[in-house]
Amino acid sequence: MDIKTNFSFELYYAAQSTTPAAQRGEVMHALGPSLQALLAAGDSRATVTVSDSHKGSDNRIVELVTTLPEARIAEILKGFCEQQGMTVSAIE
Repeated sequence: MDIKTNFSFELYYAAQSTTPAAQRGEVMHALGPSLQALLAAGDSRATVTVSDSHKGSDNRIVELVTTLPEARIAEILKGFCEQQGMTVSAIE
């Protein structure tokens, strides 16, 4: 039996982001399904929960439950954030 682990992250656009507001909104709206699809390749039973942040509309709290190793999760999130012009930080 694989052990699932919970991970929490904040994904956000920096205040000086050059990404257009409409595009940021689209990315934030589809954040859960987008991350779910990326994780599914390695863990089809992974879950993604996205919550609003008190920091505003360009910030989301993402909680992952997965059997993927931490290094693989970091690769996935880093690649996604680089592609979207976002920043990711772990929540301790």
